[in-house]
Amino acid sequence: MKQFLITVAGVLVGLALFVFVAPVLLFSMILGAAQPPAQPAQMVLSLDMRTAMPDQPPQNPFASLSAAPSLLNVLSRIESAAHDDRVRGLYVRANTTGMAAAQAEEIRTALAAFREEGKFVVAHLQNDGVRMSMPGYMAVADADELWLQGASEFMPMGVTSEGIFLGGALQRYRVQAQFEAREEYKTYANQYTERGFTEAHRESTVALMQSMYDNMLANIAADREIQVADLAAAIEATPFTGQRAVELRLVDRLGRPEDAEVAALDRANNNSAQMIDFAAYQPRISTGGRVIAVVQGEGAIVSGPETVDLLGGASNMTSDLIAQALLDASDDEDVAAIVFRVSSPGGSVVASDQILAALRTARERGKPVVVSMGEVAASGGYYVSADADEIIASPSTITGSIGVVGGKLILGPALQHYFSVNTEMLSVGSPMTEMFSTERPFNQAERAAFSAFIDRAYADFVSLVAEGRDMTPEQVREVARGRVWTGRQALERGLVDHLGGFSVAVARARELAGIEADARVQLRHYPMQQNAFASLGRLFGVSAEAVEGLARLNAALSNPRVQQALEAIREEDVNVRAEAPRISVR
Repeated sequence: MKQFLITVAGVLVGLALFVFVAPVLLFSMILGAAQPPAQPAQMVLSLDMRTAMPDQPPQNPFASLSAAPSLLNVLSRIESAAHDDRVRGLYVRANTTGMAAAQAEEIRTALAAFREEGKFVVAHLQNDGVRMSMPGYMAVADADELWLQGASEFMPMGVTSEGIFLGGALQRYRVQAQFEAREEYKTYANQYTERGFTEAHRESTVALMQSMYDNMLANIAADREIQVADLAAAIEATPFTGQRAVELRLVDRLGRPEDAEVAALDRANNNSAQMIDFAAYQPRISTGGRVIAVVQGEGAIVSGPETVDLLGGASNMTSDLIAQALLDASDDEDVAAIVFRVSSPGGSVVASDQILAALRTARERGKPVVVSMGEVAASGGYYVSADADEIIASPSTITGSIGVVGGKLILGPALQHYFSVNTEMLSVGSPMTEMFSTERPFNQAERAAFSAFIDRAYADFVSLVAEGRDMTPEQVREVARGRVWTGRQALERGLVDHLGGFSVAVARARELAGIEADARVQLRHYPMQQNAFASLGRLFGVSAEAVEGLARLNAALSNPRVQQALEAIREEDVNVRAEAPRISVR
């Protein structure tokens, strides 16, 4: 009865959404396709980077209504604005609370390319905490004007890593942790088994932090035209007043955000220039040219069916979805090469293997595959990348972690002691069916079987990396052992091919496909974003027939060729343009 009522409620909510919400969305899309907002003839774009950015736009069409702009979207719009004569410059609200170093490197590169086109960047720091994001500062350090709110001061900067270790707490509460790890630097299980950093864990973490810190020092010193030693002394002397920051040339001017905004408009040197929110900017459409597919994968790598969450923006790399995206891209005759954007800390071995097999199939079909690593592409994130034609990583990308770990927490004694809960398991079949019971530890046979599985998984991981990177298994084991590297360290050890962000990966894909450097290309994204109406139908269990008409109309409006046709009809009106899902790169 309860399930029946839940089903009825779901159907009623779904119908209500279609009756009241779907028409609004439908007419909004029609009007948006027919008449996007007019853009000023001269504008300064206002980009706010103070909130955390996902690497990629969410596949869920509804999550994008509330999600922060993704890094790839921001990079694309900055590139478009650099070649748009309507855009005079950028006003940036810098991130001071925490930004991934690899993300900051890509933003820094994009802003430098923007300025090379004769545009300006004015950035403002408004620190309001006990620490200040060094990556966020690095991203904007090369701005034409870098402002700091005087009351903010220049807060402490550096790199920290805070580990939480539950070994003592679990032991106190009668919970036992049993894990197998290959090898000593594969430290995921340490949070459950240890009371603090082991020697190997401390060594690898400090080396990772030092590599990031040295890279940021070099970038900031170059951008601020300060000697590295002098900059290091200044950074390590923080905190200090805003005036002292000006004296040390760490910032250019003191003032509030409104002051910096006025300065940005003054730099536009045109009384008609308007400040436009970055999200409202409509890049001009440019069509034609060969196609480079962009396959997007972000989050933990998992197997199983794709799920639908109405407003959730959290992403996983679901193996069915990502593998099919690689296969679809490689089966598209228009596609000359594939850029596989990977931003993942790892996950399931089986799911990673499925994605890697699809990548290999894409290469066998004659499509060059270039992996572009995001903030992190480690463990399973490296596994799915290892057989690409080339791997591109930012200097501070976290990668490597070529190792395997697995295990379980034994909760039975704690439940019995604290709650008088007793669990008994009955089973038939293999004597190993109870292996992962949380009621008791592994017995000797189970531990041996599980250890053998971990050994095989690690050997397979080493073997596929050796094959993909043209190394011997011994060479791979030397740089593997579960150790995590920055992109710069990985380059030195042969685990990646070039340093750079997404733009470098596109350039390498272009070259591998034999496309001339100055030729126009289109980026076509896979997997395609979920259809909004189909997602509603799947979420509420409404029949396909009930949404077929709306879904077909939405698909037609979303078709790039239809949008291009609409654009051709409106070509005479230079102020009215629609944004196409394919982006021209020069």
